Amino acid sequence: MVMKKTLLLAALFWLPAAADAASWLENDYSFGSNGFKKESLTFFSKVSTRVVTGVNASFYRDTGRYRDLAYSFRVPLMYSGDNFFLSVGPFFYPSINRSRAQGGKLYLLVPVTEQPDQSYLRLMFSCAAARQETTLNLSGGPERKSFSEASFELQAEKSYFNQFFFLASASGFLKQGTASNSNLRNPVLDHGEIAYMGAFRSVTGLPEWAAGVQAARSMAPDYNSNIYVGFSRIAFRSAETASSFLAGLKLKLNDKSSFDFGYNFYKIKGEAGKSYYRLLVQVFFNTGQKGE
Repeated sequence: MVMKKTLLLAALFWLPAAADAASWLENDYSFGSNGFKKESLTFFSKVSTRVVTGVNASFYRDTGRYRDLAYSFRVPLMYSGDNFFLSVGPFFYPSINRSRAQGGKLYLLVPVTEQPDQSYLRLMFSCAAARQETTLNLSGGPERKSFSEASFELQAEKSYFNQFFFLASASGFLKQGTASNSNLRNPVLDHGEIAYMGAFRSVTGLPEWAAGVQAARSMAPDYNSNIYVGFSRIAFRSAETASSFLAGLKLKLNDKSSFDFGYNFYKIKGEAGKSYYRLLVQVFFNTGQKGE
């Protein structure tokens, strides 16, 4: 499937692929310009045929902003109903350079149409809230402050014959407090945590809105693979907009593993473009169904 770091990917690709697995492991690694590195390790386990839970630990480092690693932790919980998919995802960023963040995201997927030829239309709604504490450059000098953010997102995905996939997404962000992109000193929250940014890099600036379009093509039954492309635009508060293009290939290596390789070109208006790469590996364990 197309999206990165969203539960849509789990709902539409990972979970069906893991229908007979009691647990699975995901390692997500990105790297690129400015010495950027991001590593995420997640363990998922089925509580029942409808409920999946997991634990996640990750870090990122961008030498253009941080010399130290920024760590974060998550405890995702997903429920698959007869006509909907629901997930809750709390997250926490411990203090780094006098900055920290915490919050959570609620995500709902509902089918609109399901055709016998496996064509469908699905809508996804999400909302999230986060509170961040960091240093601001104020008129009286640097001062540590807290501020809150919220996001609201709508996505629509259309599939034709389970071979072609098209997705559009739009999100808006609200903020309370004195923080702005002009006085933020060392923010730590990656806003891809609360809404889809369409980028492999961490987006720590304060966004106002984001929008994107994506397309994917399944190569089955000839090959167990998907190819995907996407484009997104991010508008920041009192700062230049950013454009992001990504493309990649997802391969099912065998019944117990899959591999995803992607490329991302990210450009802020007036600045040189930057390149990022992503490697995602999934390994499934303990084949066999669990009870309700």
